[in-house]
Amino acid sequence: MRRRLFGHGGDNSAAVAPIVALSMFALIGAGGIAFDYARFATLDTELQQAADQAALAAATQLDRADGAGQRARDAITSNSKDRLAENLTRFANDASSDGSAVEIQTIKFCSEFDDAIQDNAAACTAVADGDANGDNKTTFVIVTTKVRAARYALTPIVGAFAHDAVATAVAGVESSICNVAPLLVCAPSDDFPTDADIGKGIIMKTAGGSAWAPGNYGYLDFGNGNPAVLNALLGNGLNGCQSTDDNSTEPGNKNATDAINTRMDVYAGQNKNDASKCVPSTGFACPAQDTRKDMTRLMTYTIRQAAQPTTSPACGTPAGGRPQDPTGQVQYADFAQNKDARQFGRDTCHYTGTCPTAGGAQNFGDANWDRAGYIAANHPGETAATIAAAVGNGATASTLTRYQVYQWEIANIATGKLDPKLISTGAWNKQGQNWSITKQCAFNKPQFATAAATTVKDRRVLPIVAANCDNLHGKGAAFEDYIILRVFDIFLTEPSLQRSAAETGIAGATQSTDDKEIYGEVVGPAQPVGGSGGFQYYSRSRPYLVR
Repeated sequence: MRRRLFGHGGDNSAAVAPIVALSMFALIGAGGIAFDYARFATLDTELQQAADQAALAAATQLDRADGAGQRARDAITSNSKDRLAENLTRFANDASSDGSAVEIQTIKFCSEFDDAIQDNAAACTAVADGDANGDNKTTFVIVTTKVRAARYALTPIVGAFAHDAVATAVAGVESSICNVAPLLVCAPSDDFPTDADIGKGIIMKTAGGSAWAPGNYGYLDFGNGNPAVLNALLGNGLNGCQSTDDNSTEPGNKNATDAINTRMDVYAGQNKNDASKCVPSTGFACPAQDTRKDMTRLMTYTIRQAAQPTTSPACGTPAGGRPQDPTGQVQYADFAQNKDARQFGRDTCHYTGTCPTAGGAQNFGDANWDRAGYIAANHPGETAATIAAAVGNGATASTLTRYQVYQWEIANIATGKLDPKLISTGAWNKQGQNWSITKQCAFNKPQFATAAATTVKDRRVLPIVAANCDNLHGKGAAFEDYIILRVFDIFLTEPSLQRSAAETGIAGATQSTDDKEIYGEVVGPAQPVGGSGGFQYYSRSRPYLVR
């Protein structure tokens, strides 16, 4: 009998078919899950991108001005003519009435958001609907999309039919101020300064008491302390940009005005020796080209001769020589206040105490200053009308601003508009073999330091921050307590000095001046050297995603 070496004979290949048939259910299910999960994952990504873009678009409107909340809603709400962001989904197939558009279901505003807290609701310090000051408080926005579904194509084989998706994003806005003097002044209104404010004088006073009133000024402290603030005042402001989110305020004090006075060639107090620091190419610690002010220098001329001299050098003669030299010796003292040297000065109502009341203080003027008196004292033969005609641009004898006259003086330096001026002369005095005489001289060009280059922003034009100070109290207040409205230019009309009413030289004056005050005339929105682009040069804001 023949043996079979390999056991039972026959074809066993068909035995695999049942196994393959049974495994197809699992394979199709796995493939379906992979396909449909990829669809859902893409839908989830689309919705998250939509939420991110909507949150960023809404945050661009959070400028803390009135209407900010509504503008933020309009930026991301369907059917709004002001909509900034609209996103589409290609992977939702739920037959929604929104079609392929991704719409926002909820919008929530926060005054603060603690990113260390995982839950959005707990992290958000919510701004209540209907809060009258809500627009001024809002700094963050939380947006959540409408729920959309991905209906599965293959996964239903294993019992799953669809998956819902929704996305949430949180955004805030980060603000910076750039290249600006670190000074903040409280504005009388959120639209200050308007075109109607141009030419008006402002008395900027240090903050007093617990609250800051319109016209109060203070430092913006970016964390580097008082020396850094003063360094910026000696220069042309902050070097670059710094975030406003973490800085605090410090009420102004006298060493700020000492630094500002150097722009008018007055080097005194804490800045007495800073004339040697002047860098004309950058303007650091340098005066302007036109430094006219109510200050004079005492000129003493001494000569040795037997008879009383009949003539003496004019103001501006270089100092030098020795008393025994036949040509004599000229010496000059430091600047001292002198009302007979007529300066640009203040609005007349600020001398008489009759300015309009704004926010409980008469810190804002009416643009009426003693044009005729200033021009008669400094430019005999000219009138407000002739200067206005030369200035052009709509200037008239009754609207001519101090800054326009100042620019006219600089444009006419070659014709002697800023030459030294003799204010008074004393009598000859004989001491031994020497004769001496003193004169009070007004100098309207820099004497102690070289003028800043003409390519530098005019040193008597100071860009400062206008702010809403309604919530600002005391010192060290954080950014949340004040709202930066804009950066505007003032023309410094005078040095900060102690003057009695009589020392102002203005008829009918009843008000004194203080060496802690800063006085300026509104020029308008801050402009860099060369003109345009002031907003982006001085103030920049950008939205950012928190989560």
